[in-house]
Amino acid sequence: MEPTAVNNFDELVETAISLLPKTVAVVYPNNAETFSAIIEASMIMRTKFLLFGEKGAMGQSLASVPEEAMERIETIPCDSVLDALSKSIAAVANGEAQILMKGGVDTATMMRAVLSDGSRLKTGRLLSDIFVLEYPKRHDNQLLMITDGGMTLSPDLKSKVELIRNAVQVAHALGNTMPRVAVLSATEFVIPDLQSTIDAAALSKMNERGQITGCIVDGPLALDNALSIEAAEEKGIMSPVAGRADILVAANIESANSLAKSTTFFADLRLAHVIVGGKVPILIPSRADKGDAKLLSIALGTVVLEHGGRSN
Repeated sequence: MEPTAVNNFDELVETAISLLPKTVAVVYPNNAETFSAIIEASMIMRTKFLLFGEKGAMGQSLASVPEEAMERIETIPCDSVLDALSKSIAAVANGEAQILMKGGVDTATMMRAVLSDGSRLKTGRLLSDIFVLEYPKRHDNQLLMITDGGMTLSPDLKSKVELIRNAVQVAHALGNTMPRVAVLSATEFVIPDLQSTIDAAALSKMNERGQITGCIVDGPLALDNALSIEAAEEKGIMSPVAGRADILVAANIESANSLAKSTTFFADLRLAHVIVGGKVPILIPSRADKGDAKLLSIALGTVVLEHGGRSN
């Protein structure tokens, strides 16, 4: 069944509610915002949780949880963060859970464990983080994606093809059958000394020749003419992507991470994100994220799992 178009975060949550409940393994939950998202997801989306962490902290945080929610939450005491990582990854690899979520562990430590040879979560594909925000200036599809601010440090052309493939997988899971992909740089012109512009032009041509499918790719585009029709028209850019981008592919992790976080700290926009390319969706909400962002990430992982499937 084709996924229903999801155009904003309210529709994302509604879609997740309509699906069969999933089980999420959470690595070392240890703050109030994480437990808030776990409890809300168990209540409204009927999500089941396996919590791998410190027994006392989990017991205290769950002491006043409604019985209905507790029926969907199981705690597995662990001696340390590394013990929690090992047991949670094993639970996902064995099929006891279908989504892996970060709690109070740093992303680098968690992803090293995921990428280790014994994790059984790798597929041979590049893993990349897709940051999703709700862009209220658009009246139709308000969901805008940024990649890759969490995994790929300095992607070359081959890696950028994979970044696009992964982001398009998420867009398709959200019902956007032909997302517009803007490959970003500081300018819309190809400059021989600026590698990001050369990569962007190559990716655009690869899409034109059918080497990248399921989307429309153009670049290089600067941020203003990727998002603003007025800016694109003022600069005379004729493109099906300019001013209408659904996916922004940044030049490197610094620009993607800063761009993504600026939407929260400067504009107070809602956010979610998910790592795809592995056998299951992986959620790496920042430890500083509020409960809403963690809840939306759980909903996003649920929808991607349902319609994106487990990667081969």
